[in-house]
Amino acid sequence: MTHFRIPRLLTLPALLTAAACGESDSIPVRTCDVTLTYAPQQSVAGPVRVSGEWTNFAAAAQAMNDRGDGVYTLRLEGLEPRDYGYRFVVGNKHELDPENPYSRWVRSEEYSRLTVPDCRQPVLELKRFAVTPTGTLDVDVAYLDGTDRSGPAGEGVVLSLDGVARPDAYDATTGRFVLHLEGLAQGKHHVKVVARDSTGREAAPLYLPFWVEPERFRWDSGLMYFAFTDRFHNARPENDGPVADVDPIANYLGGDFAGITQKIEEGYFDSMGIRTLWISPVDQNPEGRFIGTGGRYYTGYHGYWPTKPRETQHRFGSIEELRALTSAAHKHGIRVIADLVLNHVHQEHPYWTNHGQDGWFNTSASCVCGTQDCDWEAQRLICKFTDYLPDFNWRSSDFVDQYAADTLWWLEQADFDGFRMDAVKHMEQVAGRTIRGKLKEITAMTGTEFYLVGETFVGADGRSQIARYISPRELDGQFDFPLYWPVREAFADGQGLQRVDDAVRANEMYYAPGTLNSPFLGNHDVARFMSQAAGQLQGDGSDPFGPNRPASVVTDASAFEKAKFGFTFVLTQPGVPLVYYGDEVGLPGAGDPDNRRFMRFGDALSGLEKDLLEVVQALGQARLSHAALQSGARRTLRVENDLYVFQRDLPDGRGAIVAINRGAVERSLVLELMGSLAASTDVYQDIFTGQTLQLSGTETVLSVPARGVAVYVPSLQ
Repeated sequence: MTHFRIPRLLTLPALLTAAACGESDSIPVRTCDVTLTYAPQQSVAGPVRVSGEWTNFAAAAQAMNDRGDGVYTLRLEGLEPRDYGYRFVVGNKHELDPENPYSRWVRSEEYSRLTVPDCRQPVLELKRFAVTPTGTLDVDVAYLDGTDRSGPAGEGVVLSLDGVARPDAYDATTGRFVLHLEGLAQGKHHVKVVARDSTGREAAPLYLPFWVEPERFRWDSGLMYFAFTDRFHNARPENDGPVADVDPIANYLGGDFAGITQKIEEGYFDSMGIRTLWISPVDQNPEGRFIGTGGRYYTGYHGYWPTKPRETQHRFGSIEELRALTSAAHKHGIRVIADLVLNHVHQEHPYWTNHGQDGWFNTSASCVCGTQDCDWEAQRLICKFTDYLPDFNWRSSDFVDQYAADTLWWLEQADFDGFRMDAVKHMEQVAGRTIRGKLKEITAMTGTEFYLVGETFVGADGRSQIARYISPRELDGQFDFPLYWPVREAFADGQGLQRVDDAVRANEMYYAPGTLNSPFLGNHDVARFMSQAAGQLQGDGSDPFGPNRPASVVTDASAFEKAKFGFTFVLTQPGVPLVYYGDEVGLPGAGDPDNRRFMRFGDALSGLEKDLLEVVQALGQARLSHAALQSGARRTLRVENDLYVFQRDLPDGRGAIVAINRGAVERSLVLELMGSLAASTDVYQDIFTGQTLQLSGTETVLSVPARGVAVYVPSLQ
């Protein structure tokens, strides 16, 4: 049973700490002690000091006090309310604060960021937050008056639950909000507390989202699905609006929020065991057409050209329709993450028109990525994707504050459960660390966890580039491009299966425990798996605008067989496997934008497409039902050119055995099971055929049909 409780408001060691004073039957007043804390993971020889902007980084750094328990502190007094940069000085080494995710640049140098607020401003302090799987909620929040003791306002001091004010929760004599409820419905809820003092100064509001559900959610418990909004399903033709004189494959085609909602309610995602739904960027994009790759005209149908900071793309639907989408998903236990565009905006965006010369953007130093003397890697932090997409400068604290506020606005208004961060390697790491820091503050108060997954487009040898952004302070994981390329080569092109085994073994050696990368068979930036498997991309078939681009339907049964092999591997891997919309039915397509054709469902599918969908559904349901396929250790049992057998196992003896046989004959194998399965004598059953398998340690005999796959899980009998 899950039960989360927090006794007090979490405060980062480098940030202002607030404490109540005064009598228990009166409104408490905040104090404004500013204390820096340094707790090294190992003992430190010699003094620890602080070099801070408040002393203009004086050569003689301030000494910290050793508490005697390996922790060092420094109380700062009389600081003007503003931001300051600082570093710890340990010996001769300058270090950023390892517990503070927020940064500030001073004279082109990165420092940890200390924010000293105006202490006259009231604050809200969470004293208690607890929720049980049966729907019992306890919340206790204290209003702390500012140092000028203005007192809380008569109005505008409110606690609400799921948007409904609860005036009974507030005691005006003590400034406490106390709410106890039982029997809350299963699903997602939120508490919001707002307050201001009698002079109109507002406290930072508390947004406390939480879930009532039988057991704690795991991101790797099910599959993730990318529903490319404009190309997925059109439920409201009245909001369609293609732009004149643009090829349909680069234009708006009509998909919308209501279309995704409809498919959620029909159970389309449930049937595949989807537990995370990723949708396109939701911001308004430009109305016109713009030159893109190959000199062709494109529209902003994809969502990656934002023109408004807090306004939905009207062709996709209103904020109310977006909220209806997330609400429908939550009723099905599905989390929703939005694509977050943080590297750039379109030139029509007010941030560019109003702050283009304020330090918010890389201007004089910027160049167009990939042009002469503007390498995609060497200038990755300052180059812009094209002239009409100005590139953000993440060293500007004002910009960082604005985009963090915008991200939290979307999180609350749309009720998102996390974000996919676009173009991670093109931004300073302060981007991911700031967003993670803000999300962790909510997690610390409520226990609600958010998934933050990044996109860093790299080759098969790009693990180091991906890993640098993954940590508890930044991303949970990234889309697994180093695994993707071997997957395509092995399963679409027919190269040896040793290739993918080498790649997964390399992953296991490289990434830290707890990493939640996302393996995938296809995405919106590469040609469709099915077209590569069917040989449709040869010659001028790879031209997305050309007359010989792939036909609308693939009829090659061997290509669907390759997809079956590929999905069996990908959807049983550790992490959060991705299904790119349409791959589950074998949609064809050359590169961008031909790989973004409109989705087809139901009777519009061929027999081969329906069969592939059933394979994906069976794999998704198996993962959802068996914890070993979610978080079990992965161990290779046999790998040959056309044969691959591996197991997933948990310490408690539960497991799964996955087999892929691309050969023309049935294979009978004697396996040497490992880990907790080595001692198991359980009977397992194939999810596809119902065939049983008797586990017998080093003498387990497995038969895999010719050109077949099998996923054996514990039998229900």
